[in-house]
Amino acid sequence: MSPVRTDSAGASRKGPRPPSVVFALILALCTACAPKVNGPKTISLDDLLDGGRKQGLALENPFQITPEMAAEVDKEVGFGGTVTERMRRLTNFLNDRGYIHFKYEANQSLTATEAFKTRQGDCMAYTNLYVGLARYLKIPVFFVHISEARNYYERDGLYFVSSHMAVGCMAQYYTVIVDFTEEKSEYALALYDSIDDATAVGLFYNNVAVDELLAGNVSEAEDLLRYLVAALPHLKEAENNLAVVLMRQGRFAEALTVLQGALARYPAYQPLYTNAIQAAKGAGQPDLAKTFQAQGHRLLQEDPFFIFNQGLARFQAKDYEGALWEFRRALARQPKSPMLYAWIAKVYLSEGREAEGKKNFATAQTLAPYLPMLKALRQEFPSLSAVPPPIAPDVLKGKTEIPYKKLIQLGPAVKPSVS
Repeated sequence: MSPVRTDSAGASRKGPRPPSVVFALILALCTACAPKVNGPKTISLDDLLDGGRKQGLALENPFQITPEMAAEVDKEVGFGGTVTERMRRLTNFLNDRGYIHFKYEANQSLTATEAFKTRQGDCMAYTNLYVGLARYLKIPVFFVHISEARNYYERDGLYFVSSHMAVGCMAQYYTVIVDFTEEKSEYALALYDSIDDATAVGLFYNNVAVDELLAGNVSEAEDLLRYLVAALPHLKEAENNLAVVLMRQGRFAEALTVLQGALARYPAYQPLYTNAIQAAKGAGQPDLAKTFQAQGHRLLQEDPFFIFNQGLARFQAKDYEGALWEFRRALARQPKSPMLYAWIAKVYLSEGREAEGKKNFATAQTLAPYLPMLKALRQEFPSLSAVPPPIAPDVLKGKTEIPYKKLIQLGPAVKPSVS
């Protein structure tokens, strides 16, 4: 039974984070446009919080800051300069020694106030803190949900995509992503989706419910998750975790009902299948468990992250034609992914097919001029010098150069619809 928790490792998982993970703050420029909010916004943040309080739940706005926090950030960061300059100063304020120097701590879903006091927490805590301070500084930030191929994991023979939270911002003509995470490979596939405030707070309290469950406070976890499921019907993570809470209590038939309803609405959400298998077995329905397992495996074969990993495996085995086939399959499902075009270019260039390699490289560069993999490919394949490099925009020149040199993706920005 796997509760889905959004953390800084990006892993939907239970238990502590591996000790080998390294802290890295990434100031990234996102692909062709700022991601749009998925699905209808069914409730406002105020209504979400008020509704919970009426049911006896101690809900608060997790990214609200105190006057003391505002005074300190006003002194150390200030309102001067452009949005980009304020954002850079805020990032340095939270990251650098001598200031906050925020540190990672697993399974700490903290509010902005708590994170500011303790100066540590997971990615959700960091995101709450960053959003609260940034909005005070009139930086137009929004919440971003990130899915990555590198965080595939296995449960009961099925593979699932994990995720984590970050901060997005409209900055001049570009979208900037601030991501509190471990070091990223420049060859990893990632998908970015902005989410509205109510959904982000719902995910925060989903994490709180998982923390309650792991602490043995099962009743509190169930009450919170039932409210989230009712208030945010699109929050599939909460439905998944409600079923886990029920199974932890031996209530397999109830859990199965919850999961079947969720699967009817979200047939492509993979974690539901692994828990549905367990619920069906616990409810004494082994044939139904086999059906869920078969459905999960069929779904897996169409998932772009799984297909991408299959392509990587074929490339590493020097099966270049097989790798091309897998990457093209993934591209059919993510047609604007610069990373997939870059990988296709790498395969062609590895085969010595220069024309096809340069063509796909140029397409990737058009979609995301500052994708780190493109720089790595230029170093690996000198023939790419024939492809003109992108012209750096003003945001990347002179004193405004982005710190840490971790520019993931860059493209023209479109303002997302967020609350």
